This record gives sequence, structure tokens and C-alpha cells, in this order.
Amino acid sequence: MNNTDLRVIKTKRSLSKALFDLLEKHTMSSITVSMICNESLVHRTTFYKHFYDKYDLLIHLFKGFSKDYFELDLKHRINSPFTSISYIINTRIDNISKRQKNDRQFYETLANYFVDVFQHDIKENADRFSVDSSVPNDLIIYIYGANLQAIMDWNRSNNSEKSSEELDKIFHRVVNIKINN
Repeated sequence: MNNTDLRVIKTKRSLSKALFDLLEKHTMSSITVSMICNESLVHRTTFYKHFYDKYDLLIHLFKGFSKDYFELDLKHRINSPFTSISYIINTRIDNISKRQKNDRQFYETLANYFVDVFQHDIKENADRFSVDSSVPNDLIIYIYGANLQAIMDWNRSNNSEKSSEELDKIFHRVVNIKINN
């Protein structure tokens, strides 16, 4: 599939907008592919030509929102991962986030996506980290991602009202990774 083809771009944009609109009214777990197709005026078979399932579309939607994330300074993204995530959520999907508050699948998809983004950041910039040289770089990527995931899961399962800044402080007490300028 040619992602530069205007028809492909318009179809993905239409499906993304439909999902976005539906997420403001319904939980992700209650949204069906049929609902997305009806809202976007796209046939089901066309949906499946572009996306594996509704969660694949959700990740596509997150990718569109997270473009702003990469405009943040790398040092800020790595040293303040929860503040960085909060920046994306608060500026783009705050209403959706509130609606989806109790939808476990929505949050797992969102968390997994952002963990992947952070892990990619670390992998691409491994030379800028100051860590014990005896620790393999690929292990640091896993440790960083696992701790992000654990803190997000802990925060959500305890219905914690901790701010992103507080979560960043907890994260750095657990993980001692610093980025060089």
C-alpha cells in the first residue's frame, strides 16, 4: 500500500477522525470496527486493508498525536518521561483520556505505545547516556521500558492522583539513567 497516495491518506485520516470522535463518547472496549466504519463512511473491507484491528488504528492515532513529542528536547523526554507523556495527553487527548479512564485495554495500548517510543529514543541515543559501561545498552532499553510500564500500571491500579512530575521523581529513584548534553 502506498502511504503517499491521497486516497490512502484520506482513508486513514477519516478512520482516525472517526475513532477520535467515538473515543470522546464511548470507551474503547465498547467501540467496534463497524462503529468506526459507519462514522467514517468507510467500508469494513477498506478498514482491514489499512489496519489489523481497532487497536492498530488507535496506535496510528497516537502516532499522529505524538509528533509533538519529538519536538521536545531529548534530555527532557528521557529525564522526564511522564511529563513528556502528559504533554501529549494534555494537549491532544485530555477529553478522551478522561472518558477512557477505566478502560484497561485503552490504557494498556497507550502505555505500550509510549514505552515503545521511549525505548526507541534510548536505542537511537544510547551514546548519550551515562551508565555503567558493563551494563549492555540493550538491557538498559528493557529496564527503562519495564520501569515505565510498572510505574504506569502501579499508578493506574492504585487510582493514584500523582502528577506527572511526581511520577518522574519516583521513576528516577528507581532508575538511575542520566543523559549527557
